[in-house]
Parts: sequence; C-alpha cells; structure tokens
Amino acid sequence: MPYRPATGHRRTEMTLPRQRRIWHGWLGQALGLLIVAATLHADPAAFKKANELFYAKQYDEAAAAYQKLSTEGSSANLLFNMGNAYFKADELGRALAAYQRALLLSPRNPDIVKNLRFTQQKVLSEPVPQTLRQQWLRKISLNEWTLIASFFATILLILLTLRQVKKINGPSVLWAQVTGGITFITILLLIMAVADYSGNNRVFAVRDGVIVRSNPVEQSPELFQATDGMEFVVIESNGAFLNVRSGSGTTGWIHEDDLALTRP
Repeated sequence: MPYRPATGHRRTEMTLPRQRRIWHGWLGQALGLLIVAATLHADPAAFKKANELFYAKQYDEAAAAYQKLSTEGSSANLLFNMGNAYFKADELGRALAAYQRALLLSPRNPDIVKNLRFTQQKVLSEPVPQTLRQQWLRKISLNEWTLIASFFATILLILLTLRQVKKINGPSVLWAQVTGGITFITILLLIMAVADYSGNNRVFAVRDGVIVRSNPVEQSPELFQATDGMEFVVIESNGAFLNVRSGSGTTGWIHEDDLALTRP
C-alpha cells in the first residue's frame, strides 16, 4: 500500500569558532563524500498521480511514474511504493532493487523489511550475503550517521570553546578528551558508511532468461541464464557490460540493460 508523500527536512548550518575549524574540516570531508539521497519530491502532484495509478491497479504505469520521480529526488516512501508497483507488475528484480534502495534510507522500517524478505522468497536463487561490517553499518541510515557525528562534534566544539574562553580546567579537560575520542570514532564510522553507500554494487536481473556471457561482447559464449530477481555483485565494468558474481559464486558478464541497480 503506497505511503503518502514524505515531507521535506530543512538543512541547518552551524557557525564554528575560527580556532577550531580543523574539526569542521574533518567533518566536512566526510560530508563531502556523502551522496545525499534527497527527501523532497520535485512534484507532489506527480507523486499523488502515481499513487492513484497504483490504486487503480495500473502497476506498470505506476512503476514508471515512480521511477521518473526517483530521478528527481528519492525518499524511502517513494522507493517503497516503487518496489510495490514493480512487485505487483511481476518484475521481481526491479522490485528488489527498489526495496534495497529504500532500506538504505530507512533501515529499520518494518514494512520495507517485510516486503523485501517476501520478494526474496519468490526468487529462485541465492542472495549475495552481506559482510558483518555491512550488516552493522546498515542498521543506521547515512543521515543518522551524519547526525550522530555532527552531534558529538558540536559538543566537542562547545567544550573546547568553554575551556579557552573561561580557562576551565579539571573535569572539563577530561570530558573534552572523551568527547574528542568519540567524535573521531563517529566520523570514522561515518566515512565507512559513506564508502559503503556509494560503493553499493549489488544488482538484480530484471527478467527471466538474462544471458550471462564469458566475455563483455555480444558474440561471446553463453555461460548460463539468470532468472528474474537473481542477485549479483558487480566486480568491474567494460563498456555496456558488467562483470558480476552471483550468490553461489559463479561469475560472468551481463549487459547493463538487463540489470537493476541498487546504487542511486
């Protein structure tokens, strides 16, 4: 069932003391790596129209409308709706890609998790397992990692400013050291989360009979055929072909038009 359009979030900025700009620089580098997933819909009327198409059971048209909107700015709600439309249209690969993208923005959303698992059960292939680091980092969204790092950086800057302005020593120094350590760790985790998000290289076959070839040319021998929704990890690219590895460990080359990407 489609959600209502999500509301936007305002961006706030913080002015930092000049003598402590090094912390701003560290956080700025992490945020500079961030691929921001927009939470605003460019056209709320178009989003409403896409929902109406879904309710009218015009799933192909609804999926196309959601897909077009996602190129202008994505949210977990929009991607979840898009996954539902693709699922109803019996396009499991595209549905899985949409759910995976939605999960990156809202990792603890029970509806997204439930629909993703249900769709995975309908696919006749093994999913690509996540590493322990990926499982842990993806329990928190990228925006949440950013807020956590920003919070501790702000607390640290306040403590350092108070110490310098009021010449406070003793417990405040200890708290500044502890907060500094926590800030460094959270910024490091943020950088790792950004790298994981931007390097998300999972793809899904978009139909039954997708040909997996031995080389990145149309005339190369066929290794096997992938089923709709079969999951792969991209190893490298060569022109219009992607070298992929399946959950069972088999590798080969697939044309990019036959794959749905989870990378925004």
